[in-house]
Amino acid sequence: MSDRLDDLLSAPLLDVADDGFSARVMSRVGQERRREEWITYTAIGVAALPALLFLPLPAIAAEVSRLAPLLASAAPLAGAAALLALTLSFEKLIQDRLS
Repeated sequence: MSDRLDDLLSAPLLDVADDGFSARVMSRVGQERRREEWITYTAIGVAALPALLFLPLPAIAAEVSRLAPLLASAAPLAGAAALLALTLSFEKLIQDRLS
């Protein structure tokens, strides 16, 4: 009985005609994903607009350019950036191997 059941369970199933159902579902999923991305980017843009209008961007840019050489020579910051880059590379490698 066990061998017969194993044979039945491992046998390939017959193809089922779906009359384009799968294609319609995948199309709808793609449309929904694009809509969600559009909403997300719109929300980010709307949230960033007041910051761009009211922040003193030239003063911030001047301060960042003054501090950038100091930050670039900081060993702990360089180590953290290297670990972050390695983590992202490792994550990408895993995603590529799984897909």
